[in-house]
Amino acid sequence: MRNSKINRLELLKNNYPNKSDLEFVGPKNQTCRNIYLEELQDIYFSEKSLLISIPILIQKAASKEISDALTTHLQFTKEHIQRLEDFFDSIGEKNIILNYSSLYENESNTP
Repeated sequence: MRNSKINRLELLKNNYPNKSDLEFVGPKNQTCRNIYLEELQDIYFSEKSLLISIPILIQKAASKEISDALTTHLQFTKEHIQRLEDFFDSIGEKNIILNYSSLYENESNTP
């Protein structure tokens, strides 16, 4: 058993000489960091889309309770977006924020 484990490790080392590549290699040779960033980017884009849809829902709310709940949710969404932007900035991935801006925002309708 031990020899087979060592042989598999040697095979990995030969195929992936960079130590960080040994941490995890998934589909299309994605590392854990890349997969994590893609998931956070999806969350970020979804939260940004809520900035557009929640105010519409607030206007069409059937009761004050629903309107108040949506207003609270909108505030939490803004805070969540700010935390994600701070995180992307802190790890040197500010381009994710810029990609969103270039893809989805324009001068007349900025969320």
